[in-house]
Amino acid sequence: MKSMTLFVIASVLSVAAVAQDGPAENCEAKIKDLESIHSADGAALHGGKVDEFRALLKQAKEAQMAGDMQKCQASADRAKTIYNTARGK
Repeated sequence: MKSMTLFVIASVLSVAAVAQDGPAENCEAKIKDLESIHSADGAALHGGKVDEFRALLKQAKEAQMAGDMQKCQASADRAKTIYNTARGK
């Protein structure tokens, strides 16, 4: 019975720990991923797509600085979609 109690407590604590990875951390991770893509593989984007990618990355950074994590994530997701489409992923 004691082990069951410990299991339940550990489960609750692990859910709380995972929940701390909130929108701010998610936004930061997405921006880092996009910056990595831009520096390593930005040449894969051509024409207007590279401009759109850069504009969305800039929007994501600005939204992050303004504290608008929803807009940050949306802009980052759109930029990643553009990259994936250009790369055929």
